[in-house]
Amino acid sequence: MLNYKPSTQTSTHQAKQFLRQIRRLDNAINAKLERIHELQSLTTKITSVLSDDKIQGTQTPDKMAALICKIVDFEAEINADIDKLIDMQQLAYKLIDQLTDSDYQLILMQRYLNYRTWEQIAVELNHTFQWTHVLHKRALIEFEKLLVASQAEKVQEIQK
Repeated sequence: MLNYKPSTQTSTHQAKQFLRQIRRLDNAINAKLERIHELQSLTTKITSVLSDDKIQGTQTPDKMAALICKIVDFEAEINADIDKLIDMQQLAYKLIDQLTDSDYQLILMQRYLNYRTWEQIAVELNHTFQWTHVLHKRALIEFEKLLVASQAEKVQEIQK
């Protein structure tokens, strides 16, 4: 007969997913900004074709206008992404500030908002690499509880 013991471990899936999403969105914004710079450099390469009797430039304004429209649309996308990133970061800071352990706060802020390596965080805390990971797991468990409660509050506000 097998003894079934319910798991006492708390999930950290939502916490990790939320916090990792911040970095992914930040990386996506940076990639889009690089693409904007590439498109902007293309605008300087579009030239008119000159002939002896007149300037042949009918296609150039169309190409230039199309490129400028792409840049403007891309910039609008980036601005929407930046707004979302700021909202997510503000929520993360708010929830991290509610953690009772200052080491938990530092670990989550440094890892997910300042993009520090595990080694940098361990040195800053003056802990071993392994102990930093143990604290990280505990911090994620506490953060997840706050995140779930925060989401429940939002649902209640919407239902009012």
